[in-house]
Amino acid sequence: MKKYYEILNDSSQYEEMPPGYLTDVELIQLLNKKNVKIERTDNICRFANNNNIKMARLLRDGSFGSPPTIFQKPSDSKIQEILEKHKNNNNSLIGREILEKKKKKILEIFDNSPSAKDYDKKMEGVSDEKKSEIRKIKWEKCMTRTLIAKKVSELLGVNCNRKLVASILDKKRSSQLDKLLKKE
Repeated sequence: MKKYYEILNDSSQYEEMPPGYLTDVELIQLLNKKNVKIERTDNICRFANNNNIKMARLLRDGSFGSPPTIFQKPSDSKIQEILEKHKNNNNSLIGREILEKKKKKILEIFDNSPSAKDYDKKMEGVSDEKKSEIRKIKWEKCMTRTLIAKKVSELLGVNCNRKLVASILDKKRSSQLDKLLKKE
């Protein structure tokens, strides 16, 4: 992918703004209105390049400074694509908000799930038939890291994996990890 300054240097300059183009301030306002949050407005050209928003330059007035950059107005589908991309990226503002929601949801699901250790206690001193029934119920009701990750993904509509679940549970609920299912 070409750098944004290479694209701008290769493009021709417009004398006046063509229709369908926005200034950097207008683009930021449009994106904020559509819930796409941008952390650093000084990197708007990099943001546009990374999200395939076309850019061009206007002829500047006077001889000082750089020529102003204009951006083609992104379509609604392009804005939705940007939103989805940023939801699954933990380095974006939207992604960091989603990450906090994931953490809360992981802890909520873990806290509400029954303990596998309780089912293990029920299986002590019981016949083999009864053990298999209890084991079946245990595997239906208790959670693993992968099951928690799948449930979070379904509830929030974003990617979540067992490694994130493991790291959060290790930090916040390390004394209760025996509540999770383990392969027998």
